[in-house]
Amino acid sequence: MEGSLSDLDFYSLLQSLSLTQRTGELYIEDEGGQYWLLLLTNGRILYIADIHSQSLHRLQDYLHGNNLRTPDQSELSDSTAGSSWPEYEALWWLLQQDQIDMTQAHHLLRSMIRESLLDVASLYRGWFCWQTATLGIPQLTTYPLIGLLSDVMEQLREWKTLYPYIRSPDQYLHPGDSPQPQALLAESSWKLLQAWMQDQLSLRVLSRRLGRDISSVGKVILPYLHQGLVQLTPPPAPPRPVALHIQRHTPRIMCVDDSLTIRQFVEKTLSQAGYEATGIAHPLKALSLIFQLHPDLIFCDLNMPELNGYDFCAMLRHTPQFRHTPIIILTSHSGLSERLRANILGANNYLAKPFSPDELLSLVEYYAGRPNPSLNDPEKILQDVL
Repeated sequence: MEGSLSDLDFYSLLQSLSLTQRTGELYIEDEGGQYWLLLLTNGRILYIADIHSQSLHRLQDYLHGNNLRTPDQSELSDSTAGSSWPEYEALWWLLQQDQIDMTQAHHLLRSMIRESLLDVASLYRGWFCWQTATLGIPQLTTYPLIGLLSDVMEQLREWKTLYPYIRSPDQYLHPGDSPQPQALLAESSWKLLQAWMQDQLSLRVLSRRLGRDISSVGKVILPYLHQGLVQLTPPPAPPRPVALHIQRHTPRIMCVDDSLTIRQFVEKTLSQAGYEATGIAHPLKALSLIFQLHPDLIFCDLNMPELNGYDFCAMLRHTPQFRHTPIIILTSHSGLSERLRANILGANNYLAKPFSPDELLSLVEYYAGRPNPSLNDPEKILQDVL
């Protein structure tokens, strides 16, 4: 089952999945390419994976002030959680290390699910795809979907009353233009507000640290906006990755695909364009060579023996050295579900087979930069490394 959220509203979609007690995965993507993966079991929600799940930043915000240590990557790799999302694994780790108890773990998980649900409920347009599946991660707990959703929809109605003064949870707090701000507030309140502005906290982060929902935080900030004590600015746009590799060396590209035709096509096209390119047939061999080659961009086939592209991508995202290396999935299936699942597991993009030289080069130039003709011969450099 898949379709557009403009044809079927989000509340009706989740209500249907809950009432029919479905078990599986609901993929959702907005027009900007942001994605969410809702994991349901018997119509109850287990977890929502999104952009926040790939790091521990959100969990650390919720734990702010508790003096708890979050795990590093090596500790997560030994986790029994077995998921593809560091945030979910870290929650299990904290529980196993007795840093939090079960009640605290349930509260943290519920808060993260509510935050993600509000983001999805705020969408005006987007796409969804439902797949019935057996969930392969341990269950910390599950929550009744309709109850959580009703709570989130009420919060959304309150949030909309703050518009246009507050437009996004990701707006940052900055000092306003009031000439004498101290005179308008008690000293303790002014010091607290100053600390928030000096840390340049977004409303989203502030709501996590205070343990309050985003609409309540917005209502607290709104009078300060009217008084000119604070102003809200949008977050800075993320830098394009295109210029990261141009001056350092000729971009090095790895293609992992069990098809000889695809590997030869990629190697020939990129080598002729001046890139370092190598094709590897076996994903397990690629995992060992990747630490020697340190590629700037990885193409990975979706359907391979021994290890599929989803698992290959998830394993690399668990490795600190390649957590931010661009990965592009090669697939013969260009359906919505394949594309969304690749995004959720950390892939930056996907390329549908068959593809042209121009399509290939366009993606390589965007993610790895242009080849530098002043550097040494790419083939010789690659052979020296191998």
